[in-house]
Amino acid sequence: MDRYIDMHCHILPGVDDGAQSMEETRQMLMTAYQEGVRYIIATPHHHPRRGRATPQQLREQLKKVREEAAKISDRLKVFLGTEIYFGQDIPEKLQENSVLTMNRTRYVLVEFSPSDPFEYIHRGIQRIQMKGYIVILAHAERYECLREDFDNVEYLDEMGVLIQVNAGSITGSGGRKLKKFVKALLESEMVFCVGTDAHDNEKRAPHMKKAAEYVKKKYGEDYARRIFFSNAAEMLRKKKRNESRESNKS
Repeated sequence: MDRYIDMHCHILPGVDDGAQSMEETRQMLMTAYQEGVRYIIATPHHHPRRGRATPQQLREQLKKVREEAAKISDRLKVFLGTEIYFGQDIPEKLQENSVLTMNRTRYVLVEFSPSDPFEYIHRGIQRIQMKGYIVILAHAERYECLREDFDNVEYLDEMGVLIQVNAGSITGSGGRKLKKFVKALLESEMVFCVGTDAHDNEKRAPHMKKAAEYVKKKYGEDYARRIFFSNAAEMLRKKKRNESRESNKS
């Protein structure tokens, strides 16, 4: 496998605590391409403190980023989503389209505070699911309640929650505790997809290749292909299928 999808990346310039300029975005795009990333889902924060840009502002920035990506290669594609920090108003905001889903699908990337109790996370996810959305739990390795009790992860899995982990946590850059937990997720085949969660091109750069090669070596090429490309690709294709159904109805 030689191509990956980075489905969690703060690459849009000037909209959150990620890339702060188009030049920084350009550098991140180049690094991602050199790492083997061919599709990027930009996931700016929707957060009370770290991201308050409107959907229109995000789409305007996306157009500019796509132009920069095309200068690198016509095979480097950028899509738009959001990393949504859960709050009680999120289910309603999703239905109002004031918060963006992943590439206009029913998939949503949701984060919580690392110290939130499992009951709060469970109820929050359930509220979003009840509105008809499929929840991808962002960087699942960060939540204390999941690391301390793996039964909680299995419970979420049975609920239909999809697990995203960061590439750096696979290789150990997040520390031993996170790497150990991610290893347990990988061994249980509970990881749905991997993202870089990149915020810049230095300390939190979009490095993907090392993690993909590690998973391929330890868990097999088929599983590596699924979590680094195929699962996210299937999610992106569902938008096209939904659009096709809608056009057939009209």
